[in-house]
This record gives sequence, structure tokens and C-alpha cells, in this order.
Amino acid sequence: MTSAPSTAASMLTPEASRALGQALGDGAAVASLRASGAAALDRAMPSPALDRPWKYVDPAALELDGFAPPDAASADWAGAQDVEGLEVAGFKEAPEGALARLGGAVAVDGSRLAALHYAFLRGGVLVEAKANAEIGEPVRLTREFTAAGGLATPHTLVVAGPNSRLSLIEEYRSNDEPMAVLPAVELLVGPGAVVSYTSLHRWGARTRVFAEQRAVTEPNSDVRSLSLVTGGRLVKSHITSALEGRGSSSEIYGLSVGGGDEHTDFYTVQDHVAEDTRSDLLIKSALGDRSRAVYYGLTKVGLGARRADANQENRNLLLSRTAKADSDPVLEILTNDVTRVSHGATAGPVDEEELFYIQSRGLTREGAVGLLVRGFLGEPLDRSGLDEGVRNELSALVETKLQAVGAGA
Repeated sequence: MTSAPSTAASMLTPEASRALGQALGDGAAVASLRASGAAALDRAMPSPALDRPWKYVDPAALELDGFAPPDAASADWAGAQDVEGLEVAGFKEAPEGALARLGGAVAVDGSRLAALHYAFLRGGVLVEAKANAEIGEPVRLTREFTAAGGLATPHTLVVAGPNSRLSLIEEYRSNDEPMAVLPAVELLVGPGAVVSYTSLHRWGARTRVFAEQRAVTEPNSDVRSLSLVTGGRLVKSHITSALEGRGSSSEIYGLSVGGGDEHTDFYTVQDHVAEDTRSDLLIKSALGDRSRAVYYGLTKVGLGARRADANQENRNLLLSRTAKADSDPVLEILTNDVTRVSHGATAGPVDEEELFYIQSRGLTREGAVGLLVRGFLGEPLDRSGLDEGVRNELSALVETKLQAVGAGA
């Protein structure tokens, strides 16, 4: 892991946090969270030696004090739609009433990473679907970061009113300069609402990312998320669904294609709190060169989560002898009244018998490998529920990365 240039003292101080807030002209909700984050900057970072979900993270990657705070004058996001029943606004322009829920899903006191995020929050966007609104086309946000040696802290607050329908696609990009990004995504899903959230991680070769995504469901609601990772030196995504409403459901899908020395790390929590809740999870990775994929997944079924139905799968395809995959699925079940709780994990090379069969149909070995890999990675996309046009768009991103690691058509 290449560290940022070190400095004699951290630039990420409470004083720098206050200065950023003053320059941005924070509203009440953001100002309160920024102050809370600044007050918690002395918290310890997660310890790879002690914290199981962080076991495979290089401790040097968590040394962030050499990075500079976000620039108050920089552009932070692009994308807006003028649709009835939909509000898309930066935090400075967003209604304070909606921002009252900011920080309700991703807590400011969760870790030092969360404290840093809120203390230096820059680039907040509210996406709100009003009650009963059906937003037909996906809402799109683009985040692009170019500041060498800088810290970026984008925040997306999604509020889905009762019985609303909303799909959001958020794309993250950076150049090849060293930088650290701490994105946070809060998905607040009202009664009977359906939310689809897709994140596209197209980071540069020297970007390290610690992403926090947490959904909270109300009764009879549904949240579905897809995370696609095709770049970044280290991309660690902590994705949680808190199924707090009876009859609510969650689907978490992820796929990554690794090359070079890239490290993709998924840490997921399927937290069944209420009765009659359902969750499904499928994370797949295809790994070339010296890349690595790590998965730590926790399925929790609480005492009150009777008749929970939960499934968790992690599958990894090793395209080189130097690629690595590590899976650690965990179940925590506190009630004996469950419909199903299952998990599975695999890692291995392309099946030689399948390759032989496909080659017997006239394909070269390279073509056969490409066909198998595309089929392997296609499952999360197919199960995502996204429309065909979006799936084709994402498949093209996957194909481009597969070509780069020598596993394309």
C-alpha cells in the first residue's frame, strides 16, 4: 500500500473541521454533525490485528493524517432531474426538515472513520422520493475526485416516502493521484417503499476507499443494492441492511474484477430485527494478477425476528496463481423460529472440465475462459432487478476491466 506523504502533524484537526464548515456555510443539521465528528477525532482507527472484519487490511492504509481536508471551493457532484415527486439537492439547498434525518443510519460515533467523514463532510446530496411517488427513470449522480493527497467525504442521503418507488445510480471516479475517500450512503426506506441503489466504483490506481452504506427499512418495504468495483488500490465497503420493519426485505449484490495489486473488501451485515423479514446476498469476484478479494459477512437474526429468511453467498474466481480470496461468513441466530438461514462461500480457478467442453465447441482457451467468467459475473447483475439498458451498461464496464486483466473475449 502506497501511503500519502507524511506530515509533522495531522491536517485533519478540529480547527480544520470548523474552518471547512464556516467556508461552506453549514445549516443546522450539518453543523451539528460536523461538531460531533470533530469532537470524536481522537478515536482509534479499526485494528486489523484485533477487529475481525479488518483482518486483511494493511495497517498503513489506515494512516490518513497526511491527507489534506476537502477544498470548500471544489465541485462535489453532478446530476439532477426535474421530476414530480422527486427532490435532488445539495445539503446547503435541501430542506432542513429532510436533513433532520441525516446521520440516522450512519452514526457519527461509529468509528474514527465515521468521525472523519462527518468532521470533514463535503459533497452532501439529498435524494428524496415523496409519498406515493413512482420515479420511473433511475436518478443518476456522478462523483469525480482529482485532488492529489486530498481527503474526500461524499454523503448521499436517500429518503423514500411511504409507498414510493426510487432507483438511484451513483458513480464514483478518481484519477491516478494518491487520495483517500470516505463515502457514506444512508437509505431510509419508508413503509411500503421500494428502493434500488447502485454504486459504481471506478477508482484510480492509488485511491483508497472506506465506504459506509446502511439501509433502514420500515414495514413492508424493500431495498436492493448493487455494488460494482472495477478499480481502486483498496476499496473496503461496509454494507448493512437493518430490517426493522415487519415484512421488509433486503437484497445485497456485489461484483468486482481485480487486477494488478488491487484489493476489494466487502463487509456486510444482514440485520434481521423485525418479524417476517427476508434478506438475500450474493457477492462475486473475478481476480487476476496479484489482486485480492476479501469478504466478511454477518447475518444476524434477533430475538424478535421470528420467521426470518436469510441467504448469504460469496463466490470467487481466481484467474491467476497469485490472486487471493478470503471468505468469512458468520451467523448469529438468537431465535429458533426461522424460515431459513443459510450461507456459502467458494474460491477457486476456472473449472477445467467446463473449459474442455466449451473448447470442444470450437473456442480457443482464452475465449472459453472469457465466456465462463462473463457468465459467472453476470448473475449478480441479472438478480439486481435493474432494467436491461442499465445491465448492459454495467456489463460493458465489467468487460472493459476483464480485457485489462486478460480475461475478456
